[in-house]
Amino acid sequence: MKKLLISLIIITFVVGCSNDDIITPQSSTPQSLVMVEKVGLKLESTIVTDKVAINAKLPANGDYRIRIMDIVGKLVSQDKITAKEGDNVLSIYTSSLPKSSYTIELQDEYGKVLGSSIFVITE
Repeated sequence: MKKLLISLIIITFVVGCSNDDIITPQSSTPQSLVMVEKVGLKLESTIVTDKVAINAKLPANGDYRIRIMDIVGKLVSQDKITAKEGDNVLSIYTSSLPKSSYTIELQDEYGKVLGSSIFVITE
């Protein structure tokens, strides 16, 4: 069961992502995701149906983790990403997750939380 939950999110920054990916990169930063902060995580919307765009703004090139926890704090999924300094805009496809509230966290390679946000999956 744990392997199934962990496999719900596959993060990739490789050009040529398939349509089966849950998270895909975008080439530019939409106005709704522009951040003044130097580091953090911003969601396009807290109410989600089948996907949501996020901006993971990072202090340096390197390895990071994106973690998604359910309403009781249980880890639903996490993945290690290699990302660039600055804005990293991704689309998270949520249709495979049950309708509920979730917390998404951005962590550095040492586990320090750089940003977090809450979203709710609705119909």
